Amino acid sequence: MAERKASAGAATKAPAVPAFMGPPGRLRWAGLEGAELGVPVAVQLPDALANYINPRHPALRSSRSGARTRLRLAADTPPGTYSIAVEYAGGVKREVSVAVQPRARLHVVPGTLRLAGAPGATASAALLLENRGNEALEISEALVTGLFDNEGIEAALAAMYRLDSDDLNRIVATGFARLRQAHGGLLKLRVSQGAGKLMPGERRQLLLETTLGTKLEAGHGYHGTLALGPHRIAVQVSVLAAATPVTTKTRGAR
Repeated sequence: MAERKASAGAATKAPAVPAFMGPPGRLRWAGLEGAELGVPVAVQLPDALANYINPRHPALRSSRSGARTRLRLAADTPPGTYSIAVEYAGGVKREVSVAVQPRARLHVVPGTLRLAGAPGATASAALLLENRGNEALEISEALVTGLFDNEGIEAALAAMYRLDSDDLNRIVATGFARLRQAHGGLLKLRVSQGAGKLMPGERRQLLLETTLGTKLEAGHGYHGTLALGPHRIAVQVSVLAAATPVTTKTRGAR
């Protein structure tokens, strides 16, 4: 998707209290600039915002009290402060300011990163990312998350219940030992395709590769959370049993 940019100099120095403020799709009417004129009934956007009109909604939604008055712009409207013309009841017009705040929003398909393989084997998976926010998102070439056994907490509690002892210290030590055992170590992911800045409105496939740790137990499942900027993506790892080599016997010549 072609990148859209506001024209240079469109954003002005932010006043103390802007008339509208918030993320692009929910700019709330503060009612402090031009408050004596009432609630706005129409707006005229400058050329700098002409390409950021939300086609599915009117730019202005007003209410009599002003409590629900909203200005809606496209989701990828760059953060900054802009000047717009506002028309009030009676035809009075005034120039007011709009403070567009940053909004991070990432759409990921599928919603969970799933990997499978034997301990020590390589595994890979792909994600489709779409930046639905209004700021660029930096995708690093290396990503890391911790893994924990899906049954780790249940196994630790079961070990504590089964322990034939009333010694509290021993019971607690047993539980913590099993929890530590359930930690699968760090999952280190290499971004072989798709690293770099993901611009607002851009879609990109992310190809991730890793070598599964030898600490992982075959037949177990592990989970973690992968951070991409301010976003979190669920990770599921299914650990398979290592393939057993097949040997064949050859008969000697008679």
